[in-house]
Amino acid sequence: MGLFMLKYKPLIAVFLLVIATAAHADKPLQTFSKGPLFGKNLYIPFLIHYNFPSLPAKSGEINDLQYHLSVYYGQDARFRVDIVGDYEGRRYDREYVFMDYESCAAEIGVAYNVLNEVQAGVNMRLFSFYGGFLDPFIESFHHFFNFSGGARERFLQNQIYINVPNSNGIPLYLDKSTVSFGDIDLWCKWTFLENTNISLAALGAFKLPTGNLKSLSGSGYPDIAAGLLLDYRIIRLLSLYAQAGIVVPFNGKSYPMFNGLLGAEIHPWKLFSFVLQMNIKTSPLSGSEVPFGWNEDWKVNFNQLPLPQTNVLAGIVVQMNRLRLQLYLEEDAIFNQGNDFAVGISASYTFNIVNFIKSYL
Repeated sequence: MGLFMLKYKPLIAVFLLVIATAAHADKPLQTFSKGPLFGKNLYIPFLIHYNFPSLPAKSGEINDLQYHLSVYYGQDARFRVDIVGDYEGRRYDREYVFMDYESCAAEIGVAYNVLNEVQAGVNMRLFSFYGGFLDPFIESFHHFFNFSGGARERFLQNQIYINVPNSNGIPLYLDKSTVSFGDIDLWCKWTFLENTNISLAALGAFKLPTGNLKSLSGSGYPDIAAGLLLDYRIIRLLSLYAQAGIVVPFNGKSYPMFNGLLGAEIHPWKLFSFVLQMNIKTSPLSGSEVPFGWNEDWKVNFNQLPLPQTNVLAGIVVQMNRLRLQLYLEEDAIFNQGNDFAVGISASYTFNIVNFIKSYL
């Protein structure tokens, strides 16, 4: 317990400061805050578990019903590069392939405000993995900006093969295109402290294991999750977001995962906002010591899977009355524990179901 307190002392201090500020704030602050960037983590091995979707902490209106439709695209290519010697053309020796694929997930979700402060929801997804068609574009993009290509130029384009060895004994393997129904996420949010400046909420979630590990659409076991969400409308043009929680898989093999979020939203207009956000997650797996080479002269060995994920999301949010639209790009430039390229598109609509029924009576 003492080690836990020491490790998370700064985070605990921030939450205590925010609670104290909220308790004494009495001046209304008009803002156009629209919340953090909602999204699903598509990176293997995180995607087979529950991940915090970045919900806003603020409350809603009783009997409000919200539904959303989202599409997530991800592309990744990682290779064990220890090939020696010169050769012409491209090859595809699977012994060197760590991950090489494109993926797309279609998501639908519904949330209902049981009370102003209490909201419950369900999210479900359809996953597809395939060889892809954007490899030439991604490779040219890296070359144009002189970015590391991760040895893409040595391997055939538009292939699918995933083989992620790990010391947990979880088979992350795929050698053909698949389409599969994913896990179903059930969650409940309670906004227990709120004024016009600050919202604090507790989140609890349970993942139903409706996905399939063979198609990498789920772990095959349930997860539970719990955490705290914070919205801080610091000034009229700026809102800050912070979230922290834990996800516990029930398979007895994956490690509990910390999920965190730090974000900032600039919202000068009611219609439009810019959001910059970092999602921080610890890995559910360990092992997989493989040689990585970003060019022919630089090869380095390190344990790939235990590194945390520090994805940076940059996006825009458009709010038109009860319709919310968002678009974001995602990249992990620190520990390289995210898709090489990822994009999320989402649309949600909120209406009061009681008023809707009354209008037809």
